[in-house]
Amino acid sequence: MIFFYGAVLFLYIVVLYVSLRYREKGSYNKRNFFEGMGLCIYKKFYGRSPFYSKKAERHLEMLHPGTPAGEKKRKNYFCNSYVDKFYIRKISLVLLIIFIGEVFAILLCLNSQSGGALTDGKYIQRNTYGEGSIEADLQAEIESGEGKNHQDFLLIVNERKYEKDEIKKLAAEVSDILPDLMLNQNISLEEVRDKLNLVNKVEGYPFQISWESDNYELVYTDGTINNEHVKENGEVVNLTATFIYDDYREEHTYAIRICSPVYSAEELIKRKVYEEIARREELYGKEPHMELPDMVESRAIRWTEKKEDSSGYLFLLACIAAISIYFLQDRDLYKKAEQRNRQMLLDYPGIISKLTLYMGAGMTIRNAFCKIACDYENEKNHEKRYVYEEMLITCHELNNGISETSAYENFGKRCRLPQYTKLSNILIQNLKKGSNSILSVLRQEVVTAFEERKSTAKKLGEEAGTKLLFPMMLMLSIVMILIIVPAYFSFSI
Repeated sequence: MIFFYGAVLFLYIVVLYVSLRYREKGSYNKRNFFEGMGLCIYKKFYGRSPFYSKKAERHLEMLHPGTPAGEKKRKNYFCNSYVDKFYIRKISLVLLIIFIGEVFAILLCLNSQSGGALTDGKYIQRNTYGEGSIEADLQAEIESGEGKNHQDFLLIVNERKYEKDEIKKLAAEVSDILPDLMLNQNISLEEVRDKLNLVNKVEGYPFQISWESDNYELVYTDGTINNEHVKENGEVVNLTATFIYDDYREEHTYAIRICSPVYSAEELIKRKVYEEIARREELYGKEPHMELPDMVESRAIRWTEKKEDSSGYLFLLACIAAISIYFLQDRDLYKKAEQRNRQMLLDYPGIISKLTLYMGAGMTIRNAFCKIACDYENEKNHEKRYVYEEMLITCHELNNGISETSAYENFGKRCRLPQYTKLSNILIQNLKKGSNSILSVLRQEVVTAFEERKSTAKKLGEEAGTKLLFPMMLMLSIVMILIIVPAYFSFSI
């Protein structure tokens, strides 16, 4: 896996290198390298799925009325359109999440490996003495007359046992091995200056080994050597190792010579530093902080703190999360488009009522339409209402010389709802045929619109009740727990 992670990291470096040329254009935040990488990928795969979706572009156009989408040409380094920004933001977010997961995965990849119990398809290696039994969760494929049958088995394999003669033989082997194991960093048992390796167990042998020393002032049972005050000729200490296996006991004694320590130049400096720190601790122990020495025996010291960096192995989860977030942004965009449509449906009865009122007062269709849009524009701190934004666009088209028929037709197409398409058809039909019955048609449409709004409000209320069902069930569960648990303990008492 580490090679795979290295390949992913190399790919990031390549994409980053290619994206650096976009920095000269000043088309994105130079501090955000992931945005530059997202721009590079978007330009490379522009127009291909999943880097382009007509449905998403339609939703974006609905959510940005009056804002030009921008001309998209592959020769351009960057198009400052909301469509481009939407996809580049999505890609840069995915790259960031995968990169974080990549870093976490590389740091702890080596710790995620573990071996299984079954080897060669039919062997389970027993543990040696003292390691306990093995629990193996296996599945067997059993042939039968009707075909192959799969069965699950949970096996407990006990640790290995030895015969008495075999134990004696193994004890002799261990007694020959121990002197070499005990040495650790020492030259020989006749010249022991550093800590001994008094093992409690030898790999591949079933014995538990316990140690005893005839001079605990010089040698402890864990192998620690206290030879600071040992004379030049050294002192002999006898170490007794007891091999234990079930009821079997066998002792072996080893004579070792403890010699005075020999320090290298680095070790002497280290001891001097420790002594200086101990002296300062004794003198300035009541100070609010401890000052470390910066000079020992004319040698400058620069202190740094060792820090361990550990994190989760989350590369795969990060990739899944990044991809999910990439596509969930389309889902969020779809929800925003749905909210926009719902808002326009709720505003439809008000639009129809105002048109009917103004035209009944003697206004023309154009004046009534622009009056509604201008009242919305002149309102201070108003909430963004998409239908009124579309009406403002229609008014700008009319002021720019576009015919009323074309303007109302464009209005119906931009709204993309059958109610507003019907409204635009009513207005266009009145302009073409000059019908005098438009007021009666609008009044009838007002009645129909308010009925639809009532049904929409009822539907929203049902949806809200459904959303509250889970919190209510959760609260009920908590209340039941608060009632049942005290009652249970009271019965137990």
